[in-house]
Amino acid sequence: MTTWFFEPDGDRFRATELTRGPWSERHQHGGPPAALLGGAMEKHVSPADVRAARFTIVFHRPIAIGVFRVTTETVREGKKVRLVRAQLIDGDDRAVATADATFVRRDHTTEVSATVSPAPPPPDTCDPFEFSFFTAPVGYHTAMEARHIEGTWGTGALSLWMRIRGSVLAGEAPSPLQRVLAAADSGNGLSVALDLARFTFVNPDLTVLLARELDGEWLGMHARTTFGPDGVGLADTKLVGRSGDIGRGLQSLIVEHR
Repeated sequence: MTTWFFEPDGDRFRATELTRGPWSERHQHGGPPAALLGGAMEKHVSPADVRAARFTIVFHRPIAIGVFRVTTETVREGKKVRLVRAQLIDGDDRAVATADATFVRRDHTTEVSATVSPAPPPPDTCDPFEFSFFTAPVGYHTAMEARHIEGTWGTGALSLWMRIRGSVLAGEAPSPLQRVLAAADSGNGLSVALDLARFTFVNPDLTVLLARELDGEWLGMHARTTFGPDGVGLADTKLVGRSGDIGRGLQSLIVEHR
């Protein structure tokens, strides 16, 4: 059984059915392509010397479950900061997503690294959680494992642990950044407080800010969504690891009647 989101296809990447999202059986969830681009950016730089402090992806159109190529470039290279851009290009040679990331040099400042809040109860003490609004039997929801921390789905704020059951790319172990990106795009799905029979709330972008790297496989997510009266919303997700807070995930939302 396939346990990865993408598999190499020459110099391209073929999406598997595990990338399938909740809105259409033909299109991907935003997490897998974000994680694929994040991994390509890490290979473009030296992860031993720098790490991602900010990652922003913009989805230009719905991303089909197909074959893609990835481009990466350094936008700015400094002694302390590197700005990197990556694009996901589909079979029609269209850019379907663009990611920009800020990589910051690593240094030894362990004396200031203890300023984190306590972590939630560990995943192995939390009950399993299933995403009920996916309609296909196989997709992103079966590729990810989730554990419930607190809150009731469908009523607003919700907290979960999430992790990838397999990998982002066949034959490679996910990096800490990829684990975060694969899950963080689910913030709006965690904190939904709308009737899914009447509304959709697709996110055209995702920004992840990381003060610390993820420690281990599980990402804790405390998600809350705010909606305006004009069809625009914001999903704000606090990201935590086993040792406490690591960063933030933000998603703009397009709210529409079905």
